[in-house]
Amino acid sequence: MINFIERIKSYSKRKDAADMAIRAWKSAHEEVYANFCKRMDTVAKGDVSVLIVMYLMMRDCTPPEALMMYNWLYDFANGKDVPDIANQQWAGQYTETIAQCITDKRLWIGIKVKTGSVELLTSPKSGLLMVHSKTPIEIWNRLPQEFKSYLTGQLDVFMSNSKGCCLFCKLERKMVYQALMYIFQIVFLSHAVFIGGFMANLYDRVMEKKEDLAYCMYYFVVFDHGLSRMAKLLNCLLNSDEVDNGDMLLIKSCVTLLVNGSIEMGTETKANWEDTVERCNPEIWKEVMFALRKIKGKRGNKKVIQSLDDILIGDRERIKQGIRLFLEEHTEDISLAYLLKALVKARRIKASTRYMTFHRAIEQFSQRHYGHDIPQKRYGEIKELTLNGPQMGNSYTKAKRIIDRWTDYFINNG
Repeated sequence: MINFIERIKSYSKRKDAADMAIRAWKSAHEEVYANFCKRMDTVAKGDVSVLIVMYLMMRDCTPPEALMMYNWLYDFANGKDVPDIANQQWAGQYTETIAQCITDKRLWIGIKVKTGSVELLTSPKSGLLMVHSKTPIEIWNRLPQEFKSYLTGQLDVFMSNSKGCCLFCKLERKMVYQALMYIFQIVFLSHAVFIGGFMANLYDRVMEKKEDLAYCMYYFVVFDHGLSRMAKLLNCLLNSDEVDNGDMLLIKSCVTLLVNGSIEMGTETKANWEDTVERCNPEIWKEVMFALRKIKGKRGNKKVIQSLDDILIGDRERIKQGIRLFLEEHTEDISLAYLLKALVKARRIKASTRYMTFHRAIEQFSQRHYGHDIPQKRYGEIKELTLNGPQMGNSYTKAKRIIDRWTDYFINNG
């Protein structure tokens, strides 16, 4: 695979490019995306075929070392003969890093998700995903009580059916629980270091292979409130008569992950989640509200990524043809301010549209880079002006001439 993360080092530019590409793709593939949403809705009725297809794609994006480790654990858990993993590099190039972190309790592993790099640190560092090796006792004690109760119950059943385990005393059983936490610790640290490689492969899948499923999943999660919609699907499953205690715990854990993930990505707000769970099962409601209590909301203006198709009003193809003619005739950066003003006056774009949202859409549409400082400033100057007052200088005369001409054009061709 072409490593998209290596091609574009700047995470911000990489994400903006991906967001804009997804927006443009969705505008051109409305029917494909609508079909994907219908398949997602059928999950509540028990049809999980779309989830299986999504899982297979995610597996293809998982680094080979991670797949080897997961396959080994699966075979081990199902009682199959497995090779001695002690002499293998179970986490590939990161095996030694993980081993050092586990044996030296003071060390941290820092993962820079934006570039995929992994480093061993003596203290937490801002800007990185930080994971810390704890003792099995610490891990066990920090687990939610509901999870510990379910886990001990399942292990007790397993041990009572195993020769030599049914006579374990309370201390010996606790040692088994802690041994399980030690395995969990290895799996967790190994999983964390593979995140960078997984994200790189997923970006490649979207940007290079341009697979419909990857585009649908991206748009669904990032732009269409997909994670909160998935929580509603889980709520439907929870109301099923076939849910047992294990299913209940899994669903509640998934909901917590959806809440945390959506807030972190900025795809949902606390208010969105409160509205989402208003009519959900009380168990889901409690899980979401508890998760929200521990999360800090993200403040500030959110960058808006939209394609021209998202913001144009009217006959999009005719308007875009006019925009092409405008850009061919007016090549200076400042002319974009006049183009937006004309489109707004012609009511082909909402007056509330921010200049930078329009600027990014034009760059994606034209596949050309424009400086934004000058046109953004000029648009701020002329936004509220009628340009019909007394003489304001040559620059405003030129601006008025361009805006009036193209306003008429877009009124007649949109």
